[in-house]
Amino acid sequence: MSDVTAVLLAAGNGTRMKSDLVKVMHPIAGKPMIGHIVDNVRRAGLDDIILVVGYQQERIRAYLGDSVRYAVQAEQLGTGHAVQQAAPLIDEAEGGHVLIMYGDNPFIGPELIQRLIRAHVDAGAAATLLTAEVSNPGMLGRILRDPATGAFLGSVEYKDATPEQRQIREIWPGIVIFRRQGFTSLLGRLDRNNAQREYYLPQAWEILLREGEKVQALLAATEAEALAPNDRVEWARAEAQLRRMINERHMRAGVTIINPDATYIDAEVEIGRDTVIWPFTFLQGRTRIGRNCTIGPMSTIVASTVDDGCVVQQSVVEESYVGPGCRIGPMAHLRPGCELEGEVEVGNYAELKKAKVGRGVKCHHHSYLGDATIGARANIGAGTITANYNGVEKFRTEIGEGAFIGTNVNLIAPISVGDGALVAAGSTVGPRVEIPADALVVERAPVVVKEGRVAKLKAAWRARKEKREGV
Repeated sequence: MSDVTAVLLAAGNGTRMKSDLVKVMHPIAGKPMIGHIVDNVRRAGLDDIILVVGYQQERIRAYLGDSVRYAVQAEQLGTGHAVQQAAPLIDEAEGGHVLIMYGDNPFIGPELIQRLIRAHVDAGAAATLLTAEVSNPGMLGRILRDPATGAFLGSVEYKDATPEQRQIREIWPGIVIFRRQGFTSLLGRLDRNNAQREYYLPQAWEILLREGEKVQALLAATEAEALAPNDRVEWARAEAQLRRMINERHMRAGVTIINPDATYIDAEVEIGRDTVIWPFTFLQGRTRIGRNCTIGPMSTIVASTVDDGCVVQQSVVEESYVGPGCRIGPMAHLRPGCELEGEVEVGNYAELKKAKVGRGVKCHHHSYLGDATIGARANIGAGTITANYNGVEKFRTEIGEGAFIGTNVNLIAPISVGDGALVAAGSTVGPRVEIPADALVVERAPVVVKEGRVAKLKAAWRARKEKREGV
């Protein structure tokens, strides 16, 4: 819809959130509220987006970058005043329409936006509001209609409403579309003759109605779509609502979620069909899960790709790639920068960091592989450590294909272990050692056995203790 410019209002602080963070940057399902609104507008087919910013605008600009255009409302003097700041950018195009939305409601989706635009264009209206009936309108403005015909008569802000008008349950949730022609001159006619001493955007359609222009109110939003969160309690409800919607979308696409109320999936996560998600699992950021995986219980996957047929049980995966058929956990931790090829096994309490792991590698039982490259089919024994940091610099460990690293081995980087080599249990090797292919490495101190010494040793210990205690 190239002839529609979207103006999103995001300049306010949102004081009821009681936060040092501007309201529209509070995340819901892993994405700031303003991110949801921008994405919904784009999915509705609108490419020309103007964001009116003010309070903490640097945070918003850092997040959205140059994907939108910006207008600045330095002083917050109402919704009408906010739109006035975008007037020069609105006037850069001719013809078409201007869609205005608040920047804090993630539930007005692309289908609803498209429906509003179609109704507006088909009716040839000067302005079309989206409205909703809600059970508890609170201090929101009310929609006024003709009792006999239901025709739209205007709206009234809560603080300006009579007691009778406050009983009305139809509200405007902050989205309206205007005909572009004459719109910015209409904005110049707004005044501050109201209880708040602010420029109200609703006055714009009041002026149009007085002048006989066609203005309609489309009662099409549900209560769940209409109400934006204003404080922490409402934010928590919104979070639960959006996560329910996300989980239902995945389940309808062929994903099994054992307990949706105990599963937390962010908005940008992708999951393949026939994958099973067990309870208390967190899938965060831009995470992609393949087909036929089993994730959880009690797993956290952050900004990672887990390919088809993987199992991730009671483990944490951060900013990493897990190839097809891998098994992670229980109680494993893949820190950022790991790349695992297919059929890798990472077991109990193993930790990897910036590790490139070849196909079929097995790494179980309390091992740490940091800054390491592991060749295909290598076996990493229990308690193996790649000592990658000397307090000043970090170094890499290279382990060849089919190598066997025994239990409780310390590989002090930089070090390389050739293909098929065997490092015997308990060895400490390196740094700057190059172990050839097929070599056997054994590093152990000689065993010293002193018979009958334990009793003498304990007697000496007791004597020293008694001396210290003055016995």
